[in-house]
Amino acid sequence: MSSWRRRAPVVVLALGLVTVAAGLGHALVSGPSLPHIGTVPPAHAGLSPAPAQQALEPVSLSEVPQRMRLSAMGVDAPVQPVLPGPDRQLSVPESPDVVGWWSAGAAPGSRTGTVVLAGHVDTRSAGPGALFRVAELQPGDPLEVTSAHGATRYRIAAVRSYPKASLPADLFDRTGNPRLALITCGGPFDDSTRQYEDNIVAYAVPA
Repeated sequence: MSSWRRRAPVVVLALGLVTVAAGLGHALVSGPSLPHIGTVPPAHAGLSPAPAQQALEPVSLSEVPQRMRLSAMGVDAPVQPVLPGPDRQLSVPESPDVVGWWSAGAAPGSRTGTVVLAGHVDTRSAGPGALFRVAELQPGDPLEVTSAHGATRYRIAAVRSYPKASLPADLFDRTGNPRLALITCGGPFDDSTRQYEDNIVAYAVPA
């Protein structure tokens, strides 16, 4: 059976020190309006995580995600697999209308691990992207990921903001509780670096 080959995460990802590429257009949110709602679902129920290098089951081509839907936001976006680039940062699709799936991690519907979806919040040329309103998601909002195999449904559990260099290490956990993390940029926009200062993360759990 054909399968999608996945590589183990690099050290930067394992430590959570990854920055999702920033948009170059509009400031999304800033200051005290940065989100902090809901309860973040834990990666592991116990005190000690499972070994980070535990092997993942191969993902069949029919399970590779193709689209992501946020019905509360009117979003229906294509999804494509991504991996860290040469700079060891998580690559995202160039178009802000396309969401990247970290193919070295869990696949939607997996019984273990965090499914990581990430994308630009906006770009100078294209304007707001599919993830532009992630900071507005509320606990209970539905999220659906579809593949040739079918649809996997989640519900939003929490939304958080983190400085770019301080994403939680367990965002890229591959062995713990099944959940999903949707990552984009947010916070103040730094004109000198042409980047947003923060990442916005929406956590979801199987519905």
